[in-house]
Amino acid sequence: MIRRRAASSIRVTRGVRTVLVAEMVFAGSLLAEPQAAAAPCDMLRNASLQQSGHEALDKKQYAAAARAFQSAFEACPILHSVLLDASRSSAQGRDYPEAIRAARQFLDLEKDSVEGRLLLANAYFMAQRLPDALEWAESVLRTEPDQPAALKLKGNIEYLSGKTDSAVDVFVSLLDRYPQDADGAYMLGRIYYQEGRIGYAMGQFQRVLKIDPKSYKAYDNLGLCYQANGDTGKAISSFLTAIKLVEEDHPEYDWAYANLASLLLDEGDAEKAYDAAAKAAQRNPNSARNFYLGGKALWKLGKTDLCLNWLQRAAALDPNYPEPFYLLGRVYRQLGQADQAKSALDKFRAIKAVAPRERK
Repeated sequence: MIRRRAASSIRVTRGVRTVLVAEMVFAGSLLAEPQAAAAPCDMLRNASLQQSGHEALDKKQYAAAARAFQSAFEACPILHSVLLDASRSSAQGRDYPEAIRAARQFLDLEKDSVEGRLLLANAYFMAQRLPDALEWAESVLRTEPDQPAALKLKGNIEYLSGKTDSAVDVFVSLLDRYPQDADGAYMLGRIYYQEGRIGYAMGQFQRVLKIDPKSYKAYDNLGLCYQANGDTGKAISSFLTAIKLVEEDHPEYDWAYANLASLLLDEGDAEKAYDAAAKAAQRNPNSARNFYLGGKALWKLGKTDLCLNWLQRAAALDPNYPEPFYLLGRVYRQLGQADQAKSALDKFRAIKAVAPRERK
């Protein structure tokens, strides 16, 4: 039989939108595996494909990585764990249906796997299929009531389902059991911030920094808290600290740049705001907020034509994001394009009437 070592650390990241990472290590003899007779195993091809998958991951080529891991499993079907790599790769590439499929394929073979169920719960969560995500998270908690990753998933699902008090209770209970869980403290802080409980939020983000002094997300969110309290100097300092931490080591993180741009716009420094928004957009060209902030800064700088391009890009990236349409209406009106102005403002009002929201 294949010997299995228990799942290693399971880690949650990304604020209210979370990603779980889990690894199961398979070791020992493969020759005695009962499925070997039914399914031929090409170990050399499997190893080569797994290496290709990891190389693709290093290059952030998530779809290619997922295909390589799936092919590696097909080359040697007795190595089930490679399906977890396929599912994780698809989730990182935001192909959630494929992430769900690979996780379910793994669970068909390893029905009692905690990490498999967690991976599936997380894929459902990222796909915004909250009832399915909760079902699988609770399936873990029925057998392991203190499982931290499952508790964090449940807390986030409860919050996104509108059950704020229940979500807070889950995270408070988690931190009573695991007081050094920086991810749990961060997530609780985010809930407090979203609910306007700024003092409580600051306490949790400061708690995170005591555990992990290099937590750029905690610094970023502390900046938002200082901004909410009207302490502009400390807010800017916190955003700049977060930016310094992510500048080289975390090239995918754009939030600190965007949050700084938003604050600088409020302070009337459009030129520096544009610089920050441009860096945010460079890091994440799929963020409508980044392009909206850049467009707003350009509008304040009097660069109307360039501003129009940025705002149109923001509106195209997220047609349900109201702010770009409002500013587009003003820009079109300034350019004397009355029909386009009316269309943009009508779109703004329609979106706000259905789903008003705050973008921070």
